[in-house]
Amino acid sequence: SKQWYQRRVRGFRGAKAGSYVLIAVNTITILVGILVCVAGVLGILNQGKINEYSGGYDLELVCYGVLITGVIIIIVGAFGWFAGFNGSILVGKVYVILIIIIAVLQLVFFVVEFLKKDEITSEIEGYMNKTMNGTAYDDLTTAEQEVINLIQTQLECCGLENGEETWGSALPASCCDIGDNSTSTDACTTDNAFSEGCRDAASDFASNAIQFSVFILIGGFVLEFICVFAALYSVKEGQRRKYNPISG
Repeated sequence: SKQWYQRRVRGFRGAKAGSYVLIAVNTITILVGILVCVAGVLGILNQGKINEYSGGYDLELVCYGVLITGVIIIIVGAFGWFAGFNGSILVGKVYVILIIIIAVLQLVFFVVEFLKKDEITSEIEGYMNKTMNGTAYDDLTTAEQEVINLIQTQLECCGLENGEETWGSALPASCCDIGDNSTSTDACTTDNAFSEGCRDAASDFASNAIQFSVFILIGGFVLEFICVFAALYSVKEGQRRKYNPISG
């Protein structure tokens, strides 16, 4: 009948809309996965430099974890892209299962992160205590000075509790917003240095990062819901067309 045909046409258009959503979202997903893989590979290839900046912590497993995460993102994105492009019922179902698994893992990560937030803050404070251990700035190695400069410049802080207590009167240039921060300079004094200590600044940064990750997870859940809905709708319409073909 005419009404039946119109319902079929609307269903087909809905399925195509779902396919477009899957293709668009998963194209971006694949690109993100590639970038994550590149970050993991660069981390693996530059372990020596990373170990210097991390205060001796071995982060090789973290880099391999980043690489594996990137590969997983690419695989999931490829399933979603193929499901949208080809309209395969089987691939669509596999994609939905993968997205559900990822959503569950995200939820677990969120719970673990929430439970360990105090421990994370303590680890950061311990790292700051170790990095700014009372040694005069000019007596630090070049690698240690680079770490100190990076921390103080990015967090806009000076010293552990304050610049004068940690560095004395000869403050590093990175304690002030004056451009060159590679060496000690008389131009940076306690009068124009950053007032906040780096331990408190790092703790605040970690807290903000945790809060930001929560928003990222929430956004991920919303996006995953959209993808699951689009995939299920495409699968449903694909099954309907398969078992109820339109006769000429």
